[in-house]
Amino acid sequence: MNLHLRKKNTALLYHISFWLTYVIFGIILKFSRDPEYISNLKTNLILDIFLINLPTLFAFYASWYSYSKYLQPINLIRLSLSLLTTFIFFTILWYLIDYWIAPKLNTIYTITSEFEFIPFVASILYIFVQWSLIAFGFQYFKKTLKHEKQLRVLQNEKLEIDYAYLRAQINPHFLNNTLNFFYAKSLPLSSKLSNGIMTLSEIMRYSLQANQNNQLMPLTDEIDHIRNIISINQLQANNSLHLDLRIEGDIQHILIVPLTLVILLENILKHGECNNQDERARINIKLDKDNNIKIETFNKKKRELSEQSNGNSLENLQKRLKSYYGENFSFNINDQIEFYELSLNISIHPIN
Repeated sequence: MNLHLRKKNTALLYHISFWLTYVIFGIILKFSRDPEYISNLKTNLILDIFLINLPTLFAFYASWYSYSKYLQPINLIRLSLSLLTTFIFFTILWYLIDYWIAPKLNTIYTITSEFEFIPFVASILYIFVQWSLIAFGFQYFKKTLKHEKQLRVLQNEKLEIDYAYLRAQINPHFLNNTLNFFYAKSLPLSSKLSNGIMTLSEIMRYSLQANQNNQLMPLTDEIDHIRNIISINQLQANNSLHLDLRIEGDIQHILIVPLTLVILLENILKHGECNNQDERARINIKLDKDNNIKIETFNKKKRELSEQSNGNSLENLQKRLKSYYGENFSFNINDQIEFYELSLNISIHPIN
């Protein structure tokens, strides 16, 4: 039995227990008031269990449905119409039982007085409001428990994330120190190797800094960072990587969301064909006089990846940009069969 089914069965058991307790208590109360109740026990039980409580059940669960559907988010018009419709059917049902069905059973519940509309509706309204409020209380209690459970889950997730982040910090620091050690040892052996190790160490250091601060970073640092990544990839590709990085404008005073350029670069390196000298991959960064920055990328697609998605990294980047810049940015993708273009425009933050 799965968890969802087990929860439904538990909730059903609670409801059955509540109504059984209510019915049994009502029967005991009536018997204590009228000992003759037991003389016609079968008919009276049928009347109590199946008829008298039928309008009550209807009022409770119809109100429950109305509150669950129209209370969060609140829709007062639909909620009011739903409760009004429930009350009308509740009144009709109660009238049929009191003035048609119960008298035919010839029990102690037989109505002898004449029907008076206003007193009858007033008494039914009082009963309906009671059960509607009980339904509201149950619904509120249920949502409160659910909300508290969600808060506990979020708190536990936050603790797990914090713990994972702490563990993630230990390994990169250790790796960074190890790279510095290898750099020192490689200096006498190979300048190319030692430079590669130093570049990788700088990449690690910046990534740590960007993740720890969680604040806007200087665009110049971002550019230096992707230059280091390009340098490492050139080393791996034996300098066969054809990727141009062009900068226009005075960017010394510009801040940007950390690791933005890295995500765009990684998208090119992962999905782009960067070994074609005639169709070079490009990253163009241009700043205008109004501190509006335009970042454009272009790459020819790898054949084996031409039909595949670019993953979630760009979606996550858009969410981060949204949280920092609100509506002050645009993110456009031109995804064709043979090539891929991306344009990011931001009303950027200058350094104070």
